[in-house]
Amino acid sequence: MSVYVSVEDKECETLTEVFELNAIFKRFPESGVCLRFVKETSDASFNSLQGPFLLAELEALVPLAVMDSERKELDRLIKLCRRYSANPNVFIRFYGESKGEA
Repeated sequence: MSVYVSVEDKECETLTEVFELNAIFKRFPESGVCLRFVKETSDASFNSLQGPFLLAELEALVPLAVMDSERKELDRLIKLCRRYSANPNVFIRFYGESKGEA
């Protein structure tokens, strides 16, 4: 299973290419402000007020990303958050692939 990442405006129009996280989301902490809500079984959305917290939590994962696949995904996600997370009316959304499965 995986998690998909999208950057969207307030009308839910995508602003970037949607991409998939296969590895790094498994290292997301169970506590904290933002990443604890990102799961393969649910969706999560973060606005410009939450963006700095999301970015800080992602940057804290850098030492934990030991596999090449984890580093690549984390680098891409951090770059995306640095670019968009402080923009008003822009949302970074995570879509869980298995959210509809019971």
